Amino acid sequence: MDGTPVLHPLWFKYPKDSNTYALDHQFFFGDSILVSPVTDDDATSVSIYLPRDTFYDFATLAPVQGAASNINIGNVNFTQIPLHIKSGVVLPLRAQSAMTTKALRRNDFEFIVAPSDHGEASGSLYIDDGESLVQAASTQVKMSFKKGKLDVSGSFGFATGVNVSRIRFLGVSLPPKEVLVDGKTTGASQVSYDPANKVLNVSIGKPFVKSFSVWYTI
Repeated sequence: MDGTPVLHPLWFKYPKDSNTYALDHQFFFGDSILVSPVTDDDATSVSIYLPRDTFYDFATLAPVQGAASNINIGNVNFTQIPLHIKSGVVLPLRAQSAMTTKALRRNDFEFIVAPSDHGEASGSLYIDDGESLVQAASTQVKMSFKKGKLDVSGSFGFATGVNVSRIRFLGVSLPPKEVLVDGKTTGASQVSYDPANKVLNVSIGKPFVKSFSVWYTI
C-alpha cells in the first residue's frame, strides 16, 4: 500500500541505534520477525545483535532482553534459523504448517501476543482468496492488547472457513487467576501455563467470522 519492503534491515526499525547501520545479514521479515541467518560454513552457533528492546524466541516463546549488544546462540543445527519476535506485536499465524498454500488456507489461525515493556501490543490481518486480481470480498481485522485484554475486531467479508484455535500470551509472569473469552470464564482444560517460558495458552476454537475478546487476570 505504501511501498514499504517486506524485508527490513535492522536500522529501519531502530534508526537511532547506530550499531545497526552496518548489519547486513540480520533482517526483519515483515514488521515483527527478526531473522538471524547462520552464514559461516559448518557453524553450530551464531552471534547475533539485539537492540535495546524485548524480544521473544520464536521456537520457545521465552522473553529475551536485548541490550544493544551481541549474544551468542549455540546448538544451531543445519535446518535451524534463529528467529525472534519483536515485542509490541500481535502476530497472526496458522496453527499448523502445510506443504502448499492451498492446504495452508484450510488450517486454523492462532494469535501470538508479544507485549512491549509497557504491556501493550497490536497487529492487523488481511485475508482474501489469494488468487483473484479483483476481490469480491475480504476480511480485515485489527488486534489490540492492553491490561491483559486482547480485542480482535474488524470486517469479516471473506469466509475463511477456519477457526481461531488458540491465543498465546507471552511474557506472563504468573499463572492466571481467571481467563475470560467474550466475557465468559473458560474451563481449566482450555488453559495451560508454561512457567519456564512465561507462556499462557488459551484454547478458544472460535469460528473466525466475528469480533471477539480474550482477557486474563493474574
